[in-house]
Amino acid sequence: MQNYTMRSYKILCWTGIILSSLSLAAGEQTKLQSQLPTSIEAAEVDQRIQAAQNQVPVRQLYEEMFTKGRYELLNQTFAAKCPVHFGSRNVSLQQAVAEGKGWRSAAPDMVMTINQLTVNGDMVTCVWTCRGTHTGNGHGLKPTGKRILLHGNSRFRVVNGRIVEAWNEEYRPELFKQLGVSKAAAFIYTTADGIWSLLPDRLYALLQ
Repeated sequence: MQNYTMRSYKILCWTGIILSSLSLAAGEQTKLQSQLPTSIEAAEVDQRIQAAQNQVPVRQLYEEMFTKGRYELLNQTFAAKCPVHFGSRNVSLQQAVAEGKGWRSAAPDMVMTINQLTVNGDMVTCVWTCRGTHTGNGHGLKPTGKRILLHGNSRFRVVNGRIVEAWNEEYRPELFKQLGVSKAAAFIYTTADGIWSLLPDRLYALLQ
């Protein structure tokens, strides 16, 4: 009888231990499950914040620098040695800025409109429209009074709030067509500009 009582006591003890362990395990699992959505939500919030931050320099480029001529924002918008690509044409940041300033001089009312911004990690893609009137002097072209309407797609890699590399579609053939620039004149212009682009930045700046 005593052995039976002891055996029953041990069974009850082991049963209690097992049930307690199962209860603790279930509690931990419930705790982890309750924390998991919070972690996912926090990660999603961080991604949205980062995406919004990566859009800032791209918006500055189109809305402030291009449209309003605020080129003093250059160092806030771009990393110091940011390479810039126009189709198969590669230029330095300084040369790209000079090119943009030249076209703004040619079309003082130029407005760059962002139609769509898409962010994928550190890459920002911009679909844009450019409007203006060729009433000024720029890039050696005489004013024609013609309206300019260009559409394009550009991609930017953004790191620590600044653009570190830019890829653009080549826009000049369509622009020359709208301005009535002959193929011969366009060829001379692009050839001369290609030679200029080979100059070191310091010499290029001195000759501007």
